[in-house]
Amino acid sequence: AVYPEKHVYDVAGHPKILAQKLVDLCAEQGLQYGADVRLGEEVTTLSEVDADGEALLSISTGKGNTFLSRSLIITAGHGAFEPRTLGVEGIEEWEGRGLHYFVRQKEVFQGRTCVIVGGGDSALDWTLGLQDTARPPIALVHRRDRFRALESSVNEAKQLESEGRVRIMTPCEVREIHGDGSIEAVTIEDVQQGVLHQVPCDALITLLGFHSHLGAIAEWDLELEGKRQIRVDPMTMETNLPGIFAAGDVAGYTGKITLITIGMGEAAIAANNAVAQVRGEKVQPKYSTD
Repeated sequence: AVYPEKHVYDVAGHPKILAQKLVDLCAEQGLQYGADVRLGEEVTTLSEVDADGEALLSISTGKGNTFLSRSLIITAGHGAFEPRTLGVEGIEEWEGRGLHYFVRQKEVFQGRTCVIVGGGDSALDWTLGLQDTARPPIALVHRRDRFRALESSVNEAKQLESEGRVRIMTPCEVREIHGDGSIEAVTIEDVQQGVLHQVPCDALITLLGFHSHLGAIAEWDLELEGKRQIRVDPMTMETNLPGIFAAGDVAGYTGKITLITIGMGEAAIAANNAVAQVRGEKVQPKYSTD
C-alpha cells in the first residue's frame, strides 16, 4: 500500500479500515487457494502463439520467464508511477535526509517539525492524521488560495489553525531547503506578496500527486481510454483484444468511478467472463459459499 496507515472508508463491510490491513486481508483471501505469486517481476511483452493447434496468449517478463494462458486479466492499477517533485534546484539531494513523498509509517514523524506541501486530499489527510504524532504546528503549504480536498477536511484544518496546531500558508511555494546533512528549515514565498518566510522543518512531506504511465502495456495494441487506462466493455471487462480483460483503475469506460469497491466488482466480472469464454459456456456467477 502506498499509504498503509491511511484509513479507508468506502469498502463494504468495513466502516473504517487501515489500508495495510485491507491489503493484508485481500491477500489472505485471494491466496487461500494456492495461486502462483511472482513479486518483483515485470511483464514486458505479450504475443499470441500456437500450441498444438490452439491459440494461446504468451507473456514474457523482465526475468526471462514466459507464461502461457488462454486468458489474461490486467489489474495494473495506475501503472508505473513516480511522485511529482518540487521545482527546487537539487531537490533530489534531500531524499533520505528529511524529504518524504509518502507517509508509510506515522511513527517516523514522531516529534518532528513537519511541512506538508500540497492542496489535495492526501495533503489535508496527513495534516490531520499526523496531529497525534508530529510537533505542532504542522505547516501546510499550497500554491493556490483554494484547496482541492474535501471541504470537511479543509474546515477541520482551519479549526486546528485557530488552535495553533496547523499553520496554513497560501498562496505559497517552497523556494529553498536549508540544512547541514539533513533538512533543518525551508524558505517559503508568499507568491501574492512576494515575501519570503524561513520555516523550521526537519520533515518535508511533498504530496503533489504522481506521474503515471502504462509502461510496456501501452505497446500491446490495446485500445486506450485517455492516456492511462485500457478501454473495456463494462459488461464483460474485455478489451479490444479477444481473451484479454482489465479491471480496477487501469480499466476505463464512460462513466467510470475509480473506487476500491468498483475495482473489486470489475475483477469479479472479468474473472467470470474469462472463465466462461475459456470453457465455452454461459456466463454464470461462481458463488464462493460452501
